[in-house]
Amino acid sequence: MDVFYRLQSVFVILNYRLKYDQNTSVIVHNAYKRAVLIPISFHSRDPQILKRACCVYVRPLVEFSSKIWSPHYKYLIDKFESIQRYFTKRLFGLSKLSYCERLTSLDLDTLERRRVICDLVFLL
Repeated sequence: MDVFYRLQSVFVILNYRLKYDQNTSVIVHNAYKRAVLIPISFHSRDPQILKRACCVYVRPLVEFSSKIWSPHYKYLIDKFESIQRYFTKRLFGLSKLSYCERLTSLDLDTLERRRVICDLVFLL
């Protein structure tokens, strides 16, 4: 039996074992759909413009109420990182760089690091 908590018109899915795996799958699926549509929707191929679009349209999905369901298993963390890894690899001129090099050239942090910083700010 799954329990749905409605937060700001978005659901957080929690199963009877108090795990958020189904919630994670829904979030990752929706974030992938948006990440695929960004390069299609914009005429510009400038990586900085597309990066900003990703920060506006994809990140809020991934970071919404992450204080509640923040993944602590490696496979779930990798699932979330795969969204940003996929998006940055599709940007013009960055496909041959490693993930860390792509993040450095775009001046981005990993999603895991952003969640940790958000958690620390929440505790202050």
